[in-house]
Amino acid sequence: FACGCSPGGRSLTCPPWPAISVPLTVFLTGSDRIPIYGMSSLRIIIQSTPSGEQYLPVAHTCYNLLDLPKYSSKEILSARLVQAIDHYEGFSLA
Repeated sequence: FACGCSPGGRSLTCPPWPAISVPLTVFLTGSDRIPIYGMSSLRIIIQSTPSGEQYLPVAHTCYNLLDLPKYSSKEILSARLVQAIDHYEGFSLA
């Protein structure tokens, strides 16, 4: 994965949080702030969706949930994740 995470059965193993980019953290959580109990307290759920490869990953920031379509290769997954992060607008109140 673009963030350095690697699949392990039904779970995902990720590097320590400083190695994960700030844009990815903002995309997944909706915040660029560290949780009050530290990054180790943050639980992100990644679930597979039946949508096709043309769809981008979707983050549900209130639940730290990432809907991830089943892609046929790491390259497609990485490209779609980067595209989703690059076009993320966040919660603009201005």
